[in-house]
Amino acid sequence: ARRGAAALCLVGAVSAAPADGVAEVLKPLHRGTPHDALFDVAFDGARGIAVGAFGSVLESADGGATWQRQPNLPTTNLALMAVAMRGGKCLAVGQSGVVFKADDCKTWNTIAPLTPARLLAVDANAQGVAYAVGGFGTVLRSADGGQTWALLTIDWKPFTKDGAEPHLYDVHVAADGVPTMVGEFELILRADTSGKNWKALRQGERSLFALTMQSDGRAYAVGQSGAVLASSDGGATWRALSSGTEAILTSVHAGPKGQLLASGINTVLASKDDGSTWRRVVSDQAAQGRHQAIGAGTAGDGKVRLVVVGSGGAILEVNP
Repeated sequence: ARRGAAALCLVGAVSAAPADGVAEVLKPLHRGTPHDALFDVAFDGARGIAVGAFGSVLESADGGATWQRQPNLPTTNLALMAVAMRGGKCLAVGQSGVVFKADDCKTWNTIAPLTPARLLAVDANAQGVAYAVGGFGTVLRSADGGQTWALLTIDWKPFTKDGAEPHLYDVHVAADGVPTMVGEFELILRADTSGKNWKALRQGERSLFALTMQSDGRAYAVGQSGAVLASSDGGATWRALSSGTEAILTSVHAGPKGQLLASGINTVLASKDDGSTWRRVVSDQAAQGRHQAIGAGTAGDGKVRLVVVGSGGAILEVNP
């Protein structure tokens, strides 16, 4: 999915995080300039790709331990907001509706844009069904791994006041091709396998910026004002959890044994009990950066490395 999703909302200060913070470690793996920004990161085993401002692309071949810069994609001053990896293939999307496809995650080809809207998230399944979502209710669907796309028309009247077109910040594509997306007004929306017959699984007030869904039916969404939502039935129903913070949360990662990691503006939170309780990752780096997206790479020894990317082009390893 994508998790550079909250770039439209990276303004304002964050309130206090949980008071029972514990000392934990954020290890720098890569640094850019103060003007750099990375908006998303994705892994496929040991391979990783991070994307960001001015068409920047970084790659890792060792589970995120080290990173090298690829040549910037030809987007002039356009930012890449999200990236997806699947089976050694990559999709990247961004400002002004740009879409790039790389069958080796190295040689990027430009796909003719269908919209001028900013694309904020992209995801694809193993069968090549892909979705990209973004500003003002924009939804793109591909059935061939991102080579060709269709711009979907959605009637927003059942979902928003006066049919307003909501910004959509993240999307997940299931193995069967069913898309689930999150956005403004606490919307969690799902369609059928053809991308039709959308229904709301959740509606509310806060914006949701990130979504993760697990094969065991667990799912989590995070967003504005410290919002954390959880599901245990594959997203059919949702419940609100208390994160203990009013921070803007822009990404969430779920581990196999109840571990959760959430990141956002000046904030990194960790949980070991499926979100029942949270603790703050206490460090100057955590408190002074915009931690846009979380990724999990697998090293050669099978160790899972959690990384966050964000402001200053930083890539940080998290040891919660």
